[in-house]
Formats: sequence, C-alpha cells, structure tokens
Amino acid sequence: MAARPPRASIATYMPAEVGRLRAENEALRRELAVHATPASSNQLEQPVASRRLNTWAVGALAAAALSAVVGLGASPHGILGGNAQERWHDTPCPDGVTVPLVNASSRVLVTGGAGFIGMSLMASLGKRDARTRPAVVVGVDSFNDYYAPAMKRGRAARLKHEFGYDVVEADVCNTSVVDGLFEKYTFTHVVHLAAQAGVRYSITHPMTYARNNLECVVSLLNYVAHRTPQPAYVYASSSSVYGLNKKIPFSELHAIDHPANLYGISKFAGEQIAAAYHNLHGLKSVGLRFFTVYGPWGRPDMAVSLFTNEIENGETITLFNGGDMRRDFTYVDDVVRGVEFAMEYCADNAAVFNLGNSKPVQLGYVLAQIEKRLGVKAKFKYQASNAEIKETYADISKARELLGYSPTTSIESGLDQFMAWYNKLDKRTRGEWAGGRFKAERQNAHLEGTRGRV
Repeated sequence: MAARPPRASIATYMPAEVGRLRAENEALRRELAVHATPASSNQLEQPVASRRLNTWAVGALAAAALSAVVGLGASPHGILGGNAQERWHDTPCPDGVTVPLVNASSRVLVTGGAGFIGMSLMASLGKRDARTRPAVVVGVDSFNDYYAPAMKRGRAARLKHEFGYDVVEADVCNTSVVDGLFEKYTFTHVVHLAAQAGVRYSITHPMTYARNNLECVVSLLNYVAHRTPQPAYVYASSSSVYGLNKKIPFSELHAIDHPANLYGISKFAGEQIAAAYHNLHGLKSVGLRFFTVYGPWGRPDMAVSLFTNEIENGETITLFNGGDMRRDFTYVDDVVRGVEFAMEYCADNAAVFNLGNSKPVQLGYVLAQIEKRLGVKAKFKYQASNAEIKETYADISKARELLGYSPTTSIESGLDQFMAWYNKLDKRTRGEWAGGRFKAERQNAHLEGTRGRV
C-alpha cells in the first residue's frame, strides 16, 4: 500500500488546492457517468411560495407532523421492532446473519462527505490501521450554500490530501449518482449524513426540508433496499426530534409528541420512513440522534463556532431567557466513534440511538470559556422568550449498552481542541467560512424568539 502523504497545514486547503481538486472531481464524475442535478442552492434561493413539491413529500411531512401531534408517534419504536436488545425494542440479529464489520474488505459511501460529521468520519476511517481501514471510502456532497461552500471545499481538500479520499460533487437525490457509485464500488456500508440542517431556516424554507430530508431519504432508501446484498445503512437523525418534550434526560423510549419545528419533524419522519423500509423490504438500519456536535471544522451556524466568530468580531450575541439554558454539547470525535460503532451494529430492525455527551452545560459557561480562550469579552443583549427550549440532555444508556458508546471529551477539553484548530486559520479564511444563507436568516428580526435549539 502506498505511503500516506504527510499531514498538511490548514493553509494547504486554501483556494489553489481546492481549484485543482474541483477539476479532479469533474473528471471523476465523468468516469462514473454521473450527471447530477445542480447543487440545491436553487431550492435555497427560491421562496416557499414559488416552488412546487411532489405531493407525496408534502404528505409525508404532514403525516409526520400529525403523527407527532396526535400521539401516533408516541412510541418512536412502535413500528421499529420490539433483554438487552429487547429491553430497548431492538430485535437481535437472526442466527447466521453476518455482523457488518468495518475492515479492509469494506467499501463505505458517506453522503454529506464534505459536511462536518461526514468529513470527520471519513478522516477517522482513513486513520485506521491496515487491518481495519476500509478498502474504499467515498463521499458525495452537493456543496450547497446554506453555509459557506468554501468551508466544505476545504474539508474535501483535506480528505483528498491526507487520505486520498474523493468527495463527489453531486446531489444524492439523483439516483444516477448513487447508481454510478454503486456500480463502481459495490458498497458494503452506506452512512447517510447529507441533509438540510438548521432549525431556524426551516421556518421560512419548509419545502427545502421536505425535499432534502424526505424525498432524498426515500430515494436513497429505495435504492439501497433493492440491492443484493443490502449494505449496512446508518443515517443521521437529530435531538430535535424530541421537540418540546419536558421529560429529562431524553430517552429513545420517550414519546415523540411535542414537535417544535419542521426540521425536527423532518428528521423524525426520516426515522419512520427507515422503519417502513425495514417492514417492507427487510432493510436493517441505524438512526443516530446527534446532540449539539462541536469541534474542529464545525458548522459555522452551530453554537460554538457561531459564538466564537461573533465574539472575535465584536458582534452582539442575543441570549434568550437571560442565558439560562443548557445544551448537551458533544465533541465530534466522540460522535464519530458512535457512528463507527453503529456501522457494525447488528439488529433485525430499524434501530435508533441517542449520541450525546449526557452532561448538559449552561450556555453562559460555554460563552465564558470561549471569552477566556479568545481573550475578548463578549457583547450581549438579553431577550425574553417563552419559546426557547431550555435544556437538551441525552440519555445514552442504550448506546452505552448496545453500541459500546462512551463519550470521553469534557467541554473544556473540546473547546481547547476547537480553539487550537480555529487559531490556525487566517482572518480572511475565518471570515469566508463564517458566512452563508443561515447568517441572513439569523439576522431577520422576526425570527428572534422562535422555537429552536442551539
């Protein structure tokens, strides 16, 4: 096996390198005969009223919302199967079924490969030893502009430079993309992390979420379910499915009947769709409810990255409820380990797990820690709100027991590692990577006070 190229500085992933990689990416797409639809910036640009959506997609979103409201979704595992695994409503693998181990024979597709968790997962797989490193790791990403595409290209450049991994620029909703990749690589594992992220953005762009978080899910599941053999299928859900639930900590056994926003509803609908594909086609899947993930290369619309950028630039941070809110901040390396465990999980159902740190932290404490590391005092304004979710808190008992998941990174250590990465970025790059459509949405005054979680 060829020696891995030496590690590069952050500067390596800047425009010249990115430009070269885009040319290589185009060549790869031609080789795969991939003719993807344009990245979904068009959908991001268009106002809700100007777009039409497939009737079934709207129906799926509405059904999920209705299910949550009237309690049909009260048991999230009502159609998922049902004493370690059985206690959690997971049905053990039948005798003779092979556990989907990740090793030198594996071939892994990661959708959202240029995203925060997608890139981190691909890098982690690339760091494995020769015995457990997959033979093939390929990403696919639309590079849309919800947040800065330049940051996503920087991530893709890092994967190419350090590990030789490609992130194909294409829309995973386009079945020709998936078909071309499968024909070339015959994947053993699919990790579906591509989605339209963001709670607040879903308020004004609900159809984008229905398309990217429902239509694309059905498209990919339908393809994967009809493969022989079926690959292991792991996908990203979100802590947002718990909505306004008041029972703390959040457990997979809790009712999902207090929806807060369309993003959370779209993620819960994705879980139900995966469950339906298990019932219809026997497709085993693992959904992962992520809790406030942060760390190096983190999304600029998430709390740690957002607050760091705003404090450094002297911008005023709006805090609701006097800042009296707690979030279950989870370091990205811990989450990635959970994803890797999930890739090898064997259950004869559509399983769902919380992946959090299970140690909620006061927002004010996190802000103080960022101030300390930047050496800059933050500017605050306080705004009353009875709509903000006051606390997120993951019960990770199921993931500990069945996956072996055990997060180890404290908020202090995680912030140290985030700041070490952030300080390597030059000021221009920080500014370029901090932008995107989410920023304009955040600045719309009418959105202040809407339900959502950091």
